[in-house]
Amino acid sequence: MALIISDIVSEYGAYYIKSGQNESRLRRQLLFSRETTKLATPVKTEDTVYRLAQSTITELVQAFQKDWTPKGDLKFTPNPIPLYNLKVDIDLYPDEIKNSWLAFLESNNLNRKDWPLVRYMIEKHVFDRINDDMERNVYYKGVFAAPTAGTASTAGSAMNGLEYLLKNNTGINHVTLSGALDPSTIYDQMEEFYEKISEEYQNTKMVIGVAPKWRRAFLKDKRAQGWYDISSPGQIDDTLDFSPARVIGLPSMIGSDDIWATPLNNFLYVTRFGENAAKVKIEESKRCVSVMTDWWEGFGFGINEVVWTTVPAAVTP
Repeated sequence: MALIISDIVSEYGAYYIKSGQNESRLRRQLLFSRETTKLATPVKTEDTVYRLAQSTITELVQAFQKDWTPKGDLKFTPNPIPLYNLKVDIDLYPDEIKNSWLAFLESNNLNRKDWPLVRYMIEKHVFDRINDDMERNVYYKGVFAAPTAGTASTAGSAMNGLEYLLKNNTGINHVTLSGALDPSTIYDQMEEFYEKISEEYQNTKMVIGVAPKWRRAFLKDKRAQGWYDISSPGQIDDTLDFSPARVIGLPSMIGSDDIWATPLNNFLYVTRFGENAAKVKIEESKRCVSVMTDWWEGFGFGINEVVWTTVPAAVTP
């Protein structure tokens, strides 16, 4: 990790003048939290592949006759959810802030790992950036690619995200709406999507995932219908009328016009050593400070056949 302070030096000079500056003068842009995982049922495992199996039995009932006429098959289908090993490696040279406006983050402590700069970076940036990377680049849009030896990969290639699963998992129900999503008709389009869900699941508590802009458009269009006697917009909720389904806006889906839905307990978030994503190990070699952590995680569905989406199925070559 390079400490890029050239703009600070250019603006404030290559020297330190104590003028009351402190961490309250350091501002950062918005970083997302892990909103997608909040929808999922958490599962912890010691394995690198969480192995599930779906069991089904064919029709059993028949009309009576005195002859013995056995009927029915019990079938088990494997449904593995792979976990992906993710990591963070950071090398930092704290001395680079010397003789700059940022020198209030240095120390006379010879152990660079104990400098305020290192604490500030970890507390204010590292953990929140991990969460942001996962939500922004991985949880929906991620497509796994094996890393090149000796080269850091992009966050988006660290694991397969939801869009990949919706395209590629066997058994997913792919539905087509009558037209492209439109803010002026989005409420009707959500109802159209919901009515393509198998009728036996339409009374099941279900999450309908969309990009945040489409959830907001849904609420505005619901308000515009004029069906509700309301005194404030807050009385409009995110449910579809006559159903237990909720429309949820996910930051991971920003930029997407996709819709997907599944019962709440069917969406699984599987972790191994998942607590490590909120912990780091700090080492020091000479004047270089190294920060590291690693963990395993993955997404999946307990039963692919009870997932519906407007995402087209992947085309098999």
